[in-house]
Amino acid sequence: MSGGGEAIRGCVLLVGAGGIAAPAALALAAAGVRDLRVADDDQVELTNLHRQILFDDDDVGRPKLDAFAEALRRRFPGLRVDRRYGRFAPSAAAGLMPGVSVVVDATDNFASRFLIADVCRLTRTPVVHAAAIRWRATVMAVAGDGAPCYRCLFEDLPTGDAPDCATAGVAGPVCGVAGAIAADRALAILAGDASVFGRIATYDGLTDTLRSVPVSARSACALCGASAAIATIDASRYVVACAAEGGREGEGGSPTHVEAEKDRESGSRTSVEKDRESGSSTHLKTGEQDHG
Repeated sequence: MSGGGEAIRGCVLLVGAGGIAAPAALALAAAGVRDLRVADDDQVELTNLHRQILFDDDDVGRPKLDAFAEALRRRFPGLRVDRRYGRFAPSAAAGLMPGVSVVVDATDNFASRFLIADVCRLTRTPVVHAAAIRWRATVMAVAGDGAPCYRCLFEDLPTGDAPDCATAGVAGPVCGVAGAIAADRALAILAGDASVFGRIATYDGLTDTLRSVPVSARSACALCGASAAIATIDASRYVVACAAEGGREGEGGSPTHVEAEKDRESGSRTSVEKDRESGSSTHLKTGEQDHG
């Protein structure tokens, strides 16, 4: 399998290498995307195999990134997979963004989703949030400037425990649907189709029903509203599970500067913007890069 016809320009960052990322990566590569960046810190477990379709029994115990990249390379020899070992953590997130055209959020917890939403807004990077739990999948595409963004819909992290795949379970095919829709939205964004923004798609596997409804921007949104208050990435906004450093930044560390309001007003470029233009990455250890 060599992928679709003409190559599609642009790098897609997949945050996560699991049940949603696998079908999304397959669809993106088959459509002609040639440049993927994948961030993950986990290992393949036996319980993953019913939904994480790029892995098999021989991969159990291996780093997901290695098994993920090798499986893709076997199918798409011309695909470049830039492996980034580690979580999308507050101190490292900005280092993942240089050169990225669109992000696919394939994580399984609210802390990571809000962090991804915030970083993408501050770096003006479009993002597709995709989730699957039990028999339901949801996908929302957000423009670089938001309005609406993820916080327009959910506002802030829920208090108390929130269900995830580990605690509530998920049907394998539902992950496939979420990944396919996420890839469709990412491809539309790469093609310059803005019609995918401002809507959330919901799939119900029990009734085999797919719905797409508009999402309204909130003028009081802390991330993209008229008086947005979020201008830096402060780890204290996110739960400890989201931070690779075990929450050290949230225990008195200084906020990570992504793009402050004063920079936007003055028109000066931040270090993140300069990195994105140059293609350099200085905040996260770069893993191996597979060129097929």
